[in-house]
Amino acid sequence: SAAAREDTSVRGVLSPSDWGSTFGASVFNDGGGADSTVVARQNTPSETNKEVESNKKNKNDPTTSKKRSSWKIFQWWSDLISRASRSATSLLNQHSPNLNDILDGNEENPLAAVDERRRVAPSIPEDNDEVLALREEVAMLKKRVEEMENETKNNADINGTLHLETADDIPSMPQIQMLQPDQISRYSRQLLLNDGFGVTGQKQLLSSSILVVGAGGIGSTVLLYLAAAGVGHITVVDYDYVEMTNLHRQIIHKDSNASGVNDSTLGLNKALSAKQAMLDLNPSISCTALDVMITGENALELVSKHDVVVDACDNPRTRYLLNDACILGGKPLVSGSAMGTEGQLTVCNYQPKQSDSEVKKKQSACYRCLYPKQVLSEGCKSCSDNGVLGPVPGIIGTLQAVEAIKVVTGIGNVMHDRLMMYDSLHCSFLNTKKPPQKKNCAVCSSVATIKSMKDSADSLEQVRGPSVCALPNRDGLSPNQNVSCDDYNNLREEGKPHVLLDVRVTRQFEMCSLDGSVNLPLEELESKLAEVGELSNGELPVYCLCRRGFASAEAVKILQKAKDDDSAKGIHSVYNISGGLNSW
Repeated sequence: SAAAREDTSVRGVLSPSDWGSTFGASVFNDGGGADSTVVARQNTPSETNKEVESNKKNKNDPTTSKKRSSWKIFQWWSDLISRASRSATSLLNQHSPNLNDILDGNEENPLAAVDERRRVAPSIPEDNDEVLALREEVAMLKKRVEEMENETKNNADINGTLHLETADDIPSMPQIQMLQPDQISRYSRQLLLNDGFGVTGQKQLLSSSILVVGAGGIGSTVLLYLAAAGVGHITVVDYDYVEMTNLHRQIIHKDSNASGVNDSTLGLNKALSAKQAMLDLNPSISCTALDVMITGENALELVSKHDVVVDACDNPRTRYLLNDACILGGKPLVSGSAMGTEGQLTVCNYQPKQSDSEVKKKQSACYRCLYPKQVLSEGCKSCSDNGVLGPVPGIIGTLQAVEAIKVVTGIGNVMHDRLMMYDSLHCSFLNTKKPPQKKNCAVCSSVATIKSMKDSADSLEQVRGPSVCALPNRDGLSPNQNVSCDDYNNLREEGKPHVLLDVRVTRQFEMCSLDGSVNLPLEELESKLAEVGELSNGELPVYCLCRRGFASAEAVKILQKAKDDDSAKGIHSVYNISGGLNSW
């Protein structure tokens, strides 16, 4: 190396490369032999000049060409030796950082010094506790880094390519005239069907637009199968957020999108989560995600922009609104529901494509024809209160997807004139013939009283709507009637007398409850107001509690109304514990 050559010049000892060059020059020059300068020192400048002049003189000498050839061979050999020597020097320097002192004799025992410097620290046993702890910590840190990288990537994907939209973003679908090669490959198994589907049916699907309201247990399978089948555009509407309790049945959502995962207090919006899953499955379709509730103001606008509407919601108010909007907007409605271990399915407002005029005259019953009276006690029945077997809504959703495809393509016998009921415990499907259109139906008859969506909304004021009724500023309670869990905990710790009324269903109350609470399910509350009055006795405030603060807000309204109109004696004051047991 350069450092080695510099160091040897100081001590007057030639490096191997210099030695090779000098020795070769002395052997192949006219002098013909090596003198003491070869091993003792380098040539002086005057000697070098003399050698150059001598070479010039002998340029035309016949013997010179032979020497030149031999000189080239020796140069190659000298270069090889030089490279080997540099490698050896580097290796020695690694094991002896003070090699120069050893060579100069500064050490009393050079060999012992070399051995001492070559000695390495003894290896640490593999089972050393400190080593194991450090390795475990490294593994945890690597895993955490990987999780953070994935989380960053997911957030970038969601923020970059996925976002919540508005109704204005819903596109109008053009008619597909010819299938592309990739579409033929993707949908080839559908194209092979000989039951009227084929190329024509696939082009109709690709040209269609379907509105799916609800991305829960039913909506999960509806959305996935419609996306996989190649529906041109799908609009999914859901205001709610993914929770851990959803995942056993709402298979379109991921664990990482649920609330409570990775220290997240709020999960991903269900519509956005569903859109992400659909585009992962079939990126060739278009999809719009809306985080809104279906109301009298937006229902007809959304329905009118689609060819088919799929009702996959979980509350009666939304069902009636969708039915009325489809009647007023002239769109077919595929309706499905599931609860516990049972489900049902039908199609409303569908006009068969047969040319038989008699068939067209037979308009089947709509949702209001089947259920003209809204049963208020049904407002307490939901999956969160009564439970649901995971696969049941998935089966109903799959059947709804089939019916929606049949409606779009016109194949098969659409269930517009039948109501199907599924019992999972007996694995039975019961098909019953729907009654004809009611002559006095409020929305689809000739004497209809509901002629606008405002009329529809006004008729549903007492019907249970989405559970978001208790979201901020939507529970209808005065600010002083909402009590945080922290404030209520302080009240308990101070030992202030009060009544804690748990309005969840009995099964939920038996699973977990707060000490001292009294269970009185919301659906039984109005018939047991006297019991609440006896508990309060005109002195004790009543605090209502449920799972998330929704049912308890309704309970507060009922009790406050009974107190105001004096229909219940003894109720002192009523409060709602915000957030319920989830927040507690």
